[in-house]
Formats: sequence, structure tokens, C-alpha cells
Amino acid sequence: MLQNCLKLFMQKKQLFAVVVAACFYVVLFASTYLNQSLENSIFAKQNYPLKFLPAYFIPPSESLDPFSAYYGLVYKDKYGQPTRMAGMYKSEKCNFNWKQYFPLIISSIKKYKIKNTARNPEAFTWNTSTVTLGTNVKKFKVGDTLVAHLQAKDRLNRNKTFGGDYFRARLIRKAPDGALIDGIACDIKDHLNGSYTLQVPLLMAGTFTLEVKLVLSLEGIAGFIDFTSMQNHKGHNYSATLQTNETVECNVDLNIYHGYEDKLMCDYGNPRNGETWFCNLPPSGKCSPITWVVINYQLNEPPYSDKVQFPKRYGPLAEIIGSGIQINVSNGMERNESSALPVSSPSVYLHQRNWIRTLDSKLIESKQDFRMCLDHKQVYMFGDSTIRQFFYNFANRFSLNVYGPDNSKVWQQPKTARSKDGNSNITLYYRAHGPPLRNPGPPSSRPYISDSIDGIRAAKRGQVYVFFNIGAHLLDYEASLYVRRLSGIKEAIVRHHKSFPNTKFIVRGMNVVESMEEWLILRYETLLREIFKNMSNVFYLNLWDFTTVMPLDDYHPKSFVLEKEVLLLLNHICEI
Repeated sequence: MLQNCLKLFMQKKQLFAVVVAACFYVVLFASTYLNQSLENSIFAKQNYPLKFLPAYFIPPSESLDPFSAYYGLVYKDKYGQPTRMAGMYKSEKCNFNWKQYFPLIISSIKKYKIKNTARNPEAFTWNTSTVTLGTNVKKFKVGDTLVAHLQAKDRLNRNKTFGGDYFRARLIRKAPDGALIDGIACDIKDHLNGSYTLQVPLLMAGTFTLEVKLVLSLEGIAGFIDFTSMQNHKGHNYSATLQTNETVECNVDLNIYHGYEDKLMCDYGNPRNGETWFCNLPPSGKCSPITWVVINYQLNEPPYSDKVQFPKRYGPLAEIIGSGIQINVSNGMERNESSALPVSSPSVYLHQRNWIRTLDSKLIESKQDFRMCLDHKQVYMFGDSTIRQFFYNFANRFSLNVYGPDNSKVWQQPKTARSKDGNSNITLYYRAHGPPLRNPGPPSSRPYISDSIDGIRAAKRGQVYVFFNIGAHLLDYEASLYVRRLSGIKEAIVRHHKSFPNTKFIVRGMNVVESMEEWLILRYETLLREIFKNMSNVFYLNLWDFTTVMPLDDYHPKSFVLEKEVLLLLNHICEI
């Protein structure tokens, strides 16, 4: 009898424990659900830390197949998915301050706003500025350094008393038909008092012309900074088609601008790397997946229409007084690798229509066969359409087969290129960069570079190169967005190097483009150099000196310039 009682008691005790446990999990589930609901309703935007990422989910098989065009794109199916339900958008200050990298510019702008409180255009720097040779010497020899003096002046020919203007200079020699034969970029030092010093090493003999342009005055730079810091979309916005067939307006970083408080939005951001993408709540009230994205332009609407007035107000690209000085350089002691060069010497120069590296006088040969050095190597190319130009130049140069989805409507579709025969084993991959991207397409066609780097799985020792760029599609945005994007890429490189320390990363610099927006390009060029400097196995491909000699008239280099840029890259890859 006693044994039966004890047995019954134990059974009831076990049942009681089961009931208690069940109740515990019900309460826990309810609490979690409630907290999630509260989070969704509050819609408080978070700053996702770059260093603390969730574990990788199991990727689709195609992202593990090195023959697939989607190889490595383990996150492509996550793009365009709402990460949180609709709620009130709350803006907050962006923590990635770009101005810390430009103390002299910011200081000069403060002086300008004090000295010219009325913003009188007659006091703006103009092409009345002058350039004169720094010495009375009219004859030079190879090995000398040419020094010239720049004095910034306003429209009334008065000397400026603060710096910050953007001048660009080159020393060139042309053929009778106008073709460029020789050329070298000049360095310009700002003394912050309206005067500048120009210097350039004389590396070849001949009669040369010194050309100096005022690209943009400090006042124009201040205008561009204000313009890119404005609320609104500056002449364009993005529209997304949702799975519900509704169309909504979207943009990338609304927290930088004001005016979106208390607005119902859908969050399509990427919590892995902190990238933001928001869309207006559609009429249905449902944040469904994005299926397609396009860009819309409103060039005649403020504030973008105000930008059209920039040339009249701030001055167009123009040569300054004294530009066109001719100098004769005679043969002196030919420079060798031990010859002293100014610290600020450009990386390359043009001589007899051939490009030569300044440091070691090495000719960048177009006839050199780079196939051997690329054999058994994988080259990843991440970025915009200019990186895609590099990809197809490589594929054509080495007769590679290109695989991937049709790109007649979506140019940024992923591509893979491999050798056609067994004579070599070269593999190339092209992947676009994440939004904002001005070309139409589905979210999967615009992976974030940081995610693409995290997706690289076959990084063998000394055989993987990652070549990337980003910038042109972000020029009109507040530059703090750009700093945040580069910081995310930098963190991805650090993560990758922990597993594959021998992977080589090459950052492609910006091109000089003859445009009023050239200073915006220079701003991003400066940020690129600063953020990626002094990193192990990260190298910089400097195209600024090259395109200072031969400025582009379009964001996409023509075939001749592209060919030379590709040769610079191939030399880089084959030596690091």
C-alpha cells in the first residue's frame, strides 16, 4: 500500500513539473513576442555594431559553386526583405564625421563666412588668380624641380587672404596635331593665406607648357558641402516595386537629413553591417519584399535646380592668368633610382606617349604578357560600372568565357569569367556594390561589398586578389554616409584577413573628371586614401595623378585611358 502511494506521488510530481515547465515556456514566448511587437511599434533605429555579427546562415548551393555567377553571394536572397514592420521613423545623428579628414578646408570655410558675411560673389576666388615662376631662372635641366607661385584673387582682382581653393596643374608637351606626348601632374601646397606653391620634378627634356586651372573656389566648395548636406533627395529619388505591386519612394540614409520625423516607413536595412534602406509605408500598410528598384530624376526641382546655377555663381573650370607658361628643359644628369625626388612627386608620368612609374622609372608595357602571373589566381572585382569595365577588359584580354544572368536590362548582374582552355587557370568575378545604385534592377543585383567580402570562401594562400571601388553613385549624399560605407568594408577586410591573411586587397582610386563636381570626387578620393591607409595587404591604385595629366570627360574612361588603367592594375597585381 505504501509503495503504491509513493508511486502515485512521484507520477503526480512529474506531471506537476511538466505543467510548470510548459507554463514557463508559454510565458517566455509571450514575453518575447510582446517585446518584439513593442520594438516594431517603436521603430527605434539602431546603430548595428560592425564587429559583432551573427553566425552565417547556410548559403544556397550556388553560392558555394565557384563556377556559378552567384558564387560567394551568400546574402543576395536577404536583400529587399523587410527587417522590421512599419513604424514611425526617428532620425538620429550620424556618427561617421567626414569633416575630421579635412581640417584645413573646414578652417578656411569658417574664415570665409566671417570675412564675407554677405556672401558677395565679387569676393569669390576667380580665374583672375595668377601663377608665376618661383625663380628668375628661365632654363632648366632634367633633375631640377620646377617651383611656381600661385596667388588666389577675386573677381575684382584683389588678393585673397585665406586658402581652401581647388587648383589643378599639369606640365605637358603636345604634338603639332594636339596629341599629348609628355605630361606630369603638379603638386600644389596651400599656405592658407591666399597663396599656394606649385612644384613638379622635371623628368624629361623638351619644351613644356605649365597649365593651371581653378577648378572650384573655396566658396564653391562651401556651396557643394551645403548642397550635399541638404534635406531632400537633391534631384533624384529611388522607387521600389513591392511584392504587392505597390510602388513606394525609398532612400538610403534618411537619418542624415531632417524632415522625416513621425513618418511611417518600412525598414529594409541590413542589420549585419549597419547599412540603411528605408521606404515609405505603402497604402496597404504592409511592408512586403522589394522586387525591383529604379531611380527617378527631378532635375528642374529644388534643391537640385539650384545646383545648375553653381557655374555662374562660383565660376566654371577655367585656366588662370599666367597659365600657359613655357619652359625649356635641357638634358642634364639622367635620373636613376637613387636620384632624389620631391616627397610629393606623382606616382606616374607620360613620356613619349608611354606611361612610366615615377619611383623606379619602369615602363608600363602594353605588350607584356600578364597571363603567367595571373595563372591559378582568383580576382574578385566589386564596384560600379567602371569596375565592370575592368572585368570585361580582363576577360577579353585573356580570352575568358563569361557566365552569368543576362545584363541587357540590369547591367550590374553578377558575372564569372574563366579560362577557355587548359593553358591557364584564371578566374574572375564581378559583383556590383549596394544601394544607392542608380541603375534599375532587383535587390539581389546590388550586394554590399562588405557582404561580398564575407562570402569569399576559397581564399588560398597568395592566390586571391580583391579589387574594388565605390563612390560615383554616392557623390550627392552627405559624405558621412560614404565614411560609414568604407568603414564597413574595412571591417569586412579585417574579418577576412583573420581567416585568410594572404588575400590581397586593391582599392581603386577615383578618376579626375572635368566637371563642376570634381571637388566632390576629390573629397571621396581623400577619404578612400585616409580610411584604407596603413592596412596590411591592402594596396592603393592611384589613378588621380594619371588622370590629372589626362582628365576624363565622362565617368567611364574611354578605351585608350581604360587600357592604361588596366595596365597599371596588372602591374600592381603581378608585383604584390
